[in-house]
Amino acid sequence: MKHTTPNRKKYLFIFLITLLLSGVANGQLTQSTFGVQGSFRYGYLLPHRSTMGHLLQGHTSSIELGGTFQMDGSADWHHHFNMPSVSFVLNYMNFGFDEVLGSSIGTQIVSYLPYFRHKGWSAGSRLGAGIGYVNKKFDQLDNPTNNAIGSNLNALVTFGFMVEKQFDRSSLGLELNMTHLSNGAYKLPNLGLNLLLVGLQYTYYLSDLNYKSIDSNRVDILPLERKWSFHSQFIISTKQIYPTGGSNYGILSLTNYVHYQTGEKCIIEGGVDAIYNQSIIRDVPGDYGAEKNIQFGTYLGYILPIHNVELLVAMGRYVYNPLNPKGMWYHKLGSRIRLTERLQANIVIKAHWAKADFFEYGITYQW
Repeated sequence: MKHTTPNRKKYLFIFLITLLLSGVANGQLTQSTFGVQGSFRYGYLLPHRSTMGHLLQGHTSSIELGGTFQMDGSADWHHHFNMPSVSFVLNYMNFGFDEVLGSSIGTQIVSYLPYFRHKGWSAGSRLGAGIGYVNKKFDQLDNPTNNAIGSNLNALVTFGFMVEKQFDRSSLGLELNMTHLSNGAYKLPNLGLNLLLVGLQYTYYLSDLNYKSIDSNRVDILPLERKWSFHSQFIISTKQIYPTGGSNYGILSLTNYVHYQTGEKCIIEGGVDAIYNQSIIRDVPGDYGAEKNIQFGTYLGYILPIHNVELLVAMGRYVYNPLNPKGMWYHKLGSRIRLTERLQANIVIKAHWAKADFFEYGITYQW
């Protein structure tokens, strides 16, 4: 298997993120009220490894600007999530250590999913995913103390909680979030940056907010045809292993999984992974053949379906793992975007107890 060059990896990553953006944009954003959004956040870098303590030198600050689509209630899924909103944002972050960590510029798709709405007040989760460009990465000669980020281009993920008050044409939100930047081990080092931030968000809408009732005669674009469904997924990826500066190794994976949908907000997923990971025999001392790169695992996960997006969290265990380089348990966290009635694009991070193994880039087919 040929090694993937850094440029090809970056282009693949950008292409898949663009695919996600187009998938969300092709949703029902026309059934919404558009607004212009801005926010300011302030907080700290959280050193999640003892070897990262030297990176905490000052406060982190963030500025974010974007456009927001407030769903108006004209589709079923708007009501399932208490009138959510979807934002397309650009952000700038300074990590408080200019000489080593520098700053980042990023773009994200962000969803605000209220738990309830009452008299203009709401509280809920704010989830975002996208890409971030970090201008100071690890360099053996010029920046050796940055042991967190080994690449300029990184995944940018946000998990937050927000309280919002909506008025006729505006809203004000107070948010607490965790922001994460990493590259999924395609370029080492990859400890990643975890940022705890608190922020204030203001949105101005171009027209009055107006929530509509559901038309009982309307048929959903993506109706629930059955509770059980069966899927096959092909994955291709790449990763590095320590020491830094080494080669990239290719990864292929075939996953077959089954869905059981218990409700509008819950899908239970169970699957079997067959993985060929070219890095395994390079990561374990000894003289082994390529057949030792093969792993089989089984996993169980929860999916939150949001219209044409699926958010996945899962835990698995290898049933065949002859060299056991990272342990027997693994985890998955990411999303799938529906492209057609039967095809989905997949971007999921596979990890071992919060240590990234590789990104799963792939295509899923529903039988």
